[in-house]
Amino acid sequence: MCLSIDYRVAPHHRWPRHILDVKTAIAWARANVDKFGGDRNFIAVAGCSAGGHLSALAGLTANDPQYQAELPEGSDTSVDAVVGIYGRYDWEDRSTPERARFVDFLERVVVQRTIDRHPEVFRDASPIQRVTRNAPPFLVIHGSRDCVIPVEQARSFVERLRAVSRSQVGYLELPGAGHGFDLLDGARTGPTAHAIALFLNQVHRSRAQFAKEVI
Repeated sequence: MCLSIDYRVAPHHRWPRHILDVKTAIAWARANVDKFGGDRNFIAVAGCSAGGHLSALAGLTANDPQYQAELPEGSDTSVDAVVGIYGRYDWEDRSTPERARFVDFLERVVVQRTIDRHPEVFRDASPIQRVTRNAPPFLVIHGSRDCVIPVEQARSFVERLRAVSRSQVGYLELPGAGHGFDLLDGARTGPTAHAIALFLNQVHRSRAQFAKEVI
């Protein structure tokens, strides 16, 4: 079962409203998806671009009170797998002109605060800073010619995941693909969707096997 969720966006709603809405959707799925034929014991999140960032952050902040103060006590926002597609995983880095422009955009439009005065907001919103040993399995997908979010974002994030996390980390870099390739390039979209299905099926089978061994 696939749930297509929406969330409030800037500039009308400033950060962290975006991730709060994603957390609310995850909690709802955990509590209710079985009523519609889904499996509440296996919840995966996926997203593209800003959705890739939100999916990664949601996966790395399971049940973190910082981002679910509005949820009922006991709400479960953990996920079992994450697929991030051409996402931005670092909100702090200003080491290149492109990255500095993005941080400026965050300050003016999304966060509506400055990084110099509120560095913790940008740090906490950066998935690359939230990686722990207990991170869920990840599949990160990015095009090598992405001019909106350079591929170095994905490479650095994957490197961090593989260095710290105990879970599976897959990386698919598509030669020549740009931002939003899945909307324009059918030749790449089909194989990418197949790779995502293989990844999720593998994680699901591994979890099911582990559950049998524990029992």
